[in-house]
Amino acid sequence: MCTSIFTETKDNKHLLARTMDFSFTLDPNVLYLPRDYEWVSEADKEKHQSKYGLLGAGRLLGTSYFVADGVNEHGLAIAELYLPQKAVYQKELEDDKINLAPHEFITWALGKFKSISDLKKELSKVNLFEVPAPLIDTVTPLHWILTDTTGNCMVIEPTGKMLHLKENPVGVMTNTPLLEWHIENLSNYLNVRPKQYDPVEFGTYTSHAFSQGTGTLGLPGGYTPPERFIRAAFFKENIDQPAIEVEAVTNAVKILATVQIPKGIVVTTDDKEDYSQYIGMMCNESKTYYYTDYNNTRISQVTLTKELLERKTPKVFVTKKAEDISILNKENRSPEETVSNIEQKEEAGINTLDILRQELALGLKAAKDGSLDNDAHQTIDQAIEQLKQLKNNI
Repeated sequence: MCTSIFTETKDNKHLLARTMDFSFTLDPNVLYLPRDYEWVSEADKEKHQSKYGLLGAGRLLGTSYFVADGVNEHGLAIAELYLPQKAVYQKELEDDKINLAPHEFITWALGKFKSISDLKKELSKVNLFEVPAPLIDTVTPLHWILTDTTGNCMVIEPTGKMLHLKENPVGVMTNTPLLEWHIENLSNYLNVRPKQYDPVEFGTYTSHAFSQGTGTLGLPGGYTPPERFIRAAFFKENIDQPAIEVEAVTNAVKILATVQIPKGIVVTTDDKEDYSQYIGMMCNESKTYYYTDYNNTRISQVTLTKELLERKTPKVFVTKKAEDISILNKENRSPEETVSNIEQKEEAGINTLDILRQELALGLKAAKDGSLDNDAHQTIDQAIEQLKQLKNNI
């Protein structure tokens, strides 16, 4: 599933935003991967080293970190979405190519390139090898939407041996069918508009609308990729253009709310709930990542600051996975609300412990590599901060 949009502010900021819709609980957090970050490909076990720092939503998969979307220190942003029945991967490794598992593409690209044009020079060297992603043990059928500070919006859809970039003039992407089909399908909705239709005469009778909104009659309301594409394109095109970045974030949340999937509304053939687990938003210019979780509608923000870019080890920013409600009075909560609050805090505590486990894994790896002395203070500081958050959630 998933839906992605690309918007521009009046002061020339660009924002790539997406919903992450999946039937397997991913438990992501906002993740920073540093310059010189080393990781091993699941495709051919070759080592890769990032050149640029990046922020995104992700988690530890196996021995390396995985990001499903993100932005790097030069403003290149990428998000991956599902492309079932259409994504084609290679079954053979190639010695003269850069062999990557599909779920590794974003980590590789954001860690290596400054812009889309920079990536284009190396794209033909990539061989996407058919290998399952750890944790979910599935070969993920993906395509990617890419943006940068020039305002370019491109898509990569792996339908053959050679990868190539194609323009996305609409700035929207969902899932199968391919992008060209979705763009042509817009022609079926030329009648949909924001403005109210005028009354119509039938003989001597004048028919008036029951209320406002007649212009949107015919706008599809389901959750299939074509329906979500049409809704996202319509709202993106007609919403008031934001003046500044924070307004673009608000717009993105409002637009994506029209395609977000609540739990229980979309159920797979094997009885799993496919739902929108988070919204991720990336500003190309400010190099800022914004995140909202399914269980917490408050927006969390992390920026690629100079201080963060000087960090030598990955950092996981633990996000609250329970509603962060501003209580304006001090009325006592009902027993039901109290129980619900305890359950949410328990879930947040479990999530924090999982992050600490990941930090310990990093520490052990650093000790094995002989680099623990250089980075130990950063890992310890992060562990202490996460323990404080865990204590506050109890």
